[in-house]
Amino acid sequence: MLELKSVDYIEERPPGGTYRSEDYRRLVPAGSVPAIKINGAILHDSDAIAELLEDLFPEPKMRPDDPLERAFLKSVTRFHDTRLEPAVRTLFPFVGNAEKKQSAALLVDAMNRHLERLDCLIDPNPYLGGETLSLADCAYATTLFMMEDIASCMHLEVMFSKKINHWRNALHHTDVVREIIDQNRIAIGDWVNSRLSPA
Repeated sequence: MLELKSVDYIEERPPGGTYRSEDYRRLVPAGSVPAIKINGAILHDSDAIAELLEDLFPEPKMRPDDPLERAFLKSVTRFHDTRLEPAVRTLFPFVGNAEKKQSAALLVDAMNRHLERLDCLIDPNPYLGGETLSLADCAYATTLFMMEDIASCMHLEVMFSKKINHWRNALHHTDVVREIIDQNRIAIGDWVNSRLSPA
């Protein structure tokens, strides 16, 4: 959102090197990432940050005027934050652990069931809000590629419907979004390689 809205910002790593550090928790008591410091205040939670940025920097507009459309897109964002993204995170401990591939396969099956439900929820054209990117699109952009990268390193398959694949392609063909997705994929690739490399 910061990039799409051309907002100047400085990105910093969490104090202490990790979001689990005591230094970071002193700064952000929730201990979650991302967090943002803006106008002297610190705010955590992606959803809250996205809403604030939309209020402070309304152009380009990323939230519909219609209350029902707005609520629907928020519900799709919550589906990401409470179902799909947590399902991806459950795979992280299994990367580089060949002995637990069967357990990882069950988790990928669960992730694919979330994708089936997502397919029933959405109708991108080409984005979730129609012809322009919305807050909901921003929630999914990196996750829709990260889940594939994580599963494929364990030789497991993520099942994207035709509809979701078209939406992923639309996101990746948007210059600013593609740059963010590609940066994230490089970082995930480096992390996967560190887990797969012998100590």
